[in-house]
Amino acid sequence: MNSLGKIILALLLFVSLVESMAVNGLNPQVQRDIVGSSGGQALDLAFVMDCTGSMGSYIDTARQHIQAIVDEIVTSSNTTVRLALIEYRDHPPQDNTFVTKTYNFTDSVFMMKIWLNAARATGGGDGPEAVAEALFKATKLSWRPEATKITVLISDAPPHGLVPSQDSSFPNGSPSGHDPMKIVRDLAQMGVTLYVIGCEPAILPYKDFFMALDYLAGGQYVPLSRPELLVDVITGGAQEELSIQKFEKLVQAEFQKAIAAGGPVNKEKISQTVYNELVNSGATSTHLLLNNATLEGTTDAAKQLASATSMAEVRLHFHMVTAKPVIYPTYVPGHTYPLGVFKAPYMGFPGGTGTGTGTFTGTGTGTFTGTGTGTGTGTGTFTGTGTGTLSGTGTLTGSGTGDTYSAVHSGISIDQVDRLVQKVFG
Repeated sequence: MNSLGKIILALLLFVSLVESMAVNGLNPQVQRDIVGSSGGQALDLAFVMDCTGSMGSYIDTARQHIQAIVDEIVTSSNTTVRLALIEYRDHPPQDNTFVTKTYNFTDSVFMMKIWLNAARATGGGDGPEAVAEALFKATKLSWRPEATKITVLISDAPPHGLVPSQDSSFPNGSPSGHDPMKIVRDLAQMGVTLYVIGCEPAILPYKDFFMALDYLAGGQYVPLSRPELLVDVITGGAQEELSIQKFEKLVQAEFQKAIAAGGPVNKEKISQTVYNELVNSGATSTHLLLNNATLEGTTDAAKQLASATSMAEVRLHFHMVTAKPVIYPTYVPGHTYPLGVFKAPYMGFPGGTGTGTGTFTGTGTGTFTGTGTGTGTGTGTFTGTGTGTLSGTGTLTGSGTGDTYSAVHSGISIDQVDRLVQKVFG
């Protein structure tokens, strides 16, 4: 799971930059916005991170995005932030190192840096990992009652018990008895929002399941095609949750009103009532956008899974998405490959994949330009060794410059209200 090792490095760079800003005497107000001293909104942000697989070096690519990371940090709102980290791997005999490691909340960026420095992506065994145990540990963190609470699950593999045919050790679920469907409902009852950052393409077959988890806890599924996007995702997601948290009391009031009126409680009616009231009052919020568009909403299949109360019930309805995890070959100079066998960043197309035929044998750098399918035009660079030229035909899917995340301020959306209502319902 090389990409997860790169994510660790991206997170480490993020915290290192925050630390260096304090050391270099940046405006104290900005330091307080990020690190968390007195004043402003309170934010408790917990990272739950899959640490299986081999550690891959991605620091050079991350360095290219320092300015963008700094820009995101200095524009953060006045927020007191605490950070926590939960690492997870797998159960013995699949992994004998550890199942989970928990580092409870701290307001010290230096401590977060120490934790990330010690993190290693290794081990793991079969496909499924100890997702349930890690989420359970999140329920035991010292969340502040008054804080906006966010858990960010970073994963590229399913929990045990989702697809028995792929689970050689624990096909019926966690050996500890922890059930993700119950745990995320517990998180929602605690007021914790769950964001799932899915490392694609490996997680795609299980996307509906992870969407169901974040749906139950009022969060969002965020696809991650490149590790260096992680900072934009975290910053934008946190800003969005902070901006809508203040409306949760209105949702709770409508919920109590509906209960007092007797009869069944209609979630859709509550959402529409709250939304209309907020729109009429001119309420605004922050929105996390992917390529200038709102994130994909929860699929119908994911909503069906969310109605299940246990993994046993989930298995009755879960169907893997047709997309399969992709294993990319190692480039060997002088060999001929279909253009589509390499992941886009390898070809210089961050965020897309190429299809068609072509060969590369050459010294130096060749340039490939393709017209995007549905999303635009992309250019990229492919470097190899030998003698010859790069040629090929096909289509490019994905943005030529790669996916981008941004946070914009505008009127509150019905989707945001729906998420607040769902979290209250649990």
